[in-house]
Amino acid sequence: MRRVWGTVIVLVVGLMFLPAVIGAQGTPDLLPDRSVGVLSADPGYGERWSTTIFPFGNYTGTVSGRAIFCRTYLHFPVTVQADAQVDRATLYVYVDDFWPGPGGAPMSVYPLSGDWTVEGVNWNEMGAWPPLEAPVATTAVNAAPGWFAWDVTALMQAWVSGARPNYGLAIAAADLNAVSDNWAAARRLTADSPDTRPYLAYAITVLATATPETPAPTPVPTTPPPTTAPTASPPSEPTTPAAPTPTPQPVLLPATGERGRPSPLDAAWGLLTLSLGLPILGGMAYGWMRRRR
Repeated sequence: MRRVWGTVIVLVVGLMFLPAVIGAQGTPDLLPDRSVGVLSADPGYGERWSTTIFPFGNYTGTVSGRAIFCRTYLHFPVTVQADAQVDRATLYVYVDDFWPGPGGAPMSVYPLSGDWTVEGVNWNEMGAWPPLEAPVATTAVNAAPGWFAWDVTALMQAWVSGARPNYGLAIAAADLNAVSDNWAAARRLTADSPDTRPYLAYAITVLATATPETPAPTPVPTTPPPTTAPTASPPSEPTTPAAPTPTPQPVLLPATGERGRPSPLDAAWGLLTLSLGLPILGGMAYGWMRRRR
């Protein structure tokens, strides 16, 4: 019985909160619709930019001795929805190359302050790269291969609510000037694998919005009909007075304390009631006496 009442209470509480929240939506992983990785200098082989390989961090060239800076830019198609709350949002990046040692390289996620296109970035000039804002999450990349994650819930909430324009994000070194033990690359060895693409995993709760009540129509004042002067009626002809209506005589009831004389019908009805009621009362008395024994 206690289980039944517990179930009833849970159902009642759930129904109480049902109008407040439409539902927490489990959403599929979101893939970037724009992505590119870039190096500030020619690495000596291969290309200095790629839409499938994503380097980030900085290092010192072993041949040139020059500092080389790397960044990865990602843009996710997030829909603005003012009545939604982002419960969680995590950026996942598969790192399959890490250099030069196991000391760990702290990498940060940076929002962007301006829009960009893959074709519009000047790969030969860092000053033309999309500018970075203050970092929102940092993770130490300390091994490879494997998935690394950054919590970007607050950033995605700003995109969804419309508080911040969605220009995408960048992954770069936490210390933008560090060039030692501070480099990693995503998909450098697995660029052809669809299973290692960066993605955004998130969950959103859509809040219920109250339906505005329809205002009552404003009554339209009506114009009263125009007042007309009374029309004098012509004098009426003398009429013959009607015959007086006879006043009905009241039926006198018997005085208080006296009984009226019963009619023959009343007497017959009384005898019938008495003949039917006595057997019933007798049966009831007999049953009561048997129970008393």
